[in-house]
Amino acid sequence: GLFLGLDFIKNGNPSLPNAKLANYIINDCKDKGLLLSTDGPYDNVIKIKPPLIFNKGNADFLLNCVNDSIQSYLTK
Repeated sequence: GLFLGLDFIKNGNPSLPNAKLANYIINDCKDKGLLLSTDGPYDNVIKIKPPLIFNKGNADFLLNCVNDSIQSYLTK
């Protein structure tokens, strides 16, 4: 199976984990029908565990959802 992680940090500094943004993204995407979760010692890594059947349309939906959530977080 496929397993990916997106590590969210503040201001491009790996020493500053951004759990608040990661949590915002998973909750925002959940409202849109996409189930993600956080992991890591600081809960700033978003785990992506797609099903075995995962096509370009699914990837586009995932990326658009995460992108839209980030934009929403930055403009709130």
